[in-house]
Amino acid sequence: MKMMKWALLGGAAVAVTATAARADDLSALKAQIEQLQSRVSQLEAQPQASMPSGYSLLSIRDGQGTYEGVLPERYADRVREESGFTLSVVPTADAAPAAEVSVSGEIRTALIYTDIDAEDSDDNLDVKVRGRIFIKGKADTAVGEVGGYFRLQADGGGNFSDYSENTKMNKAYGWWKFAPEWELMAGYNDNTAALQVGWDWLAASGPTASFGPSNINNEQMRLTYSSGPLSFAIAVEDADAGTTFGVAVTKVDPPGPVTIVTTASLVSASTADRSDIPAVEGYLMYSSDAFTAQIAGLYQDDNIGDNADWAIGGGATVGLGEMFQLTAGAVYGEGTTQYANNVGPLTVDEEFWGASVGLLANLSEDTRLELGVGYEDYDDAGTALGFGGGIYWDPVSQVTLGFGATYIDRKDTGALAAVDGPDGDALADHVEVVDDEDEDSLEIFFGTWLRFP
Repeated sequence: MKMMKWALLGGAAVAVTATAARADDLSALKAQIEQLQSRVSQLEAQPQASMPSGYSLLSIRDGQGTYEGVLPERYADRVREESGFTLSVVPTADAAPAAEVSVSGEIRTALIYTDIDAEDSDDNLDVKVRGRIFIKGKADTAVGEVGGYFRLQADGGGNFSDYSENTKMNKAYGWWKFAPEWELMAGYNDNTAALQVGWDWLAASGPTASFGPSNINNEQMRLTYSSGPLSFAIAVEDADAGTTFGVAVTKVDPPGPVTIVTTASLVSASTADRSDIPAVEGYLMYSSDAFTAQIAGLYQDDNIGDNADWAIGGGATVGLGEMFQLTAGAVYGEGTTQYANNVGPLTVDEEFWGASVGLLANLSEDTRLELGVGYEDYDDAGTALGFGGGIYWDPVSQVTLGFGATYIDRKDTGALAAVDGPDGDALADHVEVVDDEDEDSLEIFFGTWLRFP
């Protein structure tokens, strides 16, 4: 009995001691939690001097950001998604970027052989260089996304010319997505009525002459609607530059019985614009992964010519399986120079048409083949038939190697000349279009495209 009593007393003592020890541990743990909470409160109270007000995360990543407002560009001018780097500022780690800026660059260098079959022209082998820096950015605002795009370029060389160290901003525009399906663009970019089908837009990646209808860059304000595969745009744009032609006459009539001498020469005078109001341009397009169709057109008043300038064009691109694409485009118009390529209007009311067809093949994941033909026909300026192609290999995203050639056959190319009067004297009384000699040219190139960073 005594042994049982001592055992019970010993167990009670151990239990009391353990309870006291656990109480001490709990008190210590509670004190540590209170210290940690105090430290967190202090950190939250400190000013975030390294971040802009209202943001909590800044990131840098390779490749381009997400820019829905960037307008379509010719294939040869596009910035690759994996190129460059992007700075992003986001409200929280799991939110979409509220502001982004992407920077990338490209150096294109080509060894070009040129053979022009024309008077006083020789064949030559030369090096041509083009450097570009691309900067684009956007920011979300209370009234929608606002962004901008800039392209700086310097180039030169080829045909024994020299590289120009002067840099020009050959594209600069901004956009405002004021509604989910509506966007306003303002700045300097490809003209709105450009054909986004055909050889010049979807191929022509090499540094040689293109063929078929092309397009210019132009000052503009453009409104675009896009919903799924359907989109349309309308814009007011700077009118074509105007040029007037006439005959300058010089008379020599000194005192005395001297025969009057008259001479004449052709002169031209350029004006800022053909019209006092902007041109109107637009397009309607359906575009999916396998099929694209577009109709485009423009109209502009013409204070120099007898008729207004206009053009209408269109075309389509069709996917032929996973490897091939067939693209074709054509345009018909009068007066405007906005589709000129190897030939352009010689007179202010000249009618023209042009077309091109291209076959594009992705031979493998890193190899692309381009083949095409194009034709340009102007009533007075003549015609140009072009053939070309190239093969391009991308061993990595930062490097492209290309090899190709372009042949252009120009016929009945016109020129303006001062023409003698009907009496055959030395005084020319009007300007007339005369035909020049035919000309053809061959260009063969090997080029490298190096992208950074």
